[in-house]
Amino acid sequence: MIKFVKISNSKSKGYWYYPENNNAPGMIEINEKTGDVNVIVESTLDQELGYPIYANKAKAYVKRLFDSGKMPDEESLVWY
Repeated sequence: MIKFVKISNSKSKGYWYYPENNNAPGMIEINEKTGDVNVIVESTLDQELGYPIYANKAKAYVKRLFDSGKMPDEESLVWY
């Protein structure tokens, strides 16, 4: 599970992502001109695992949100 919280009070557009309810988020940023989505900061859980599995899922999901034009303040992604 990943919880997404829209970045506010910043020049950056994107989301903080919280994998597995971890309290140390990662950051996904969107370039509005090009539509590129990038992982700016990996979550501590990604760093501990040694592979950015949550960052990659978060990046893909944020890209889908951006492409759809729907950018909610909070969102969750659950898979199993």
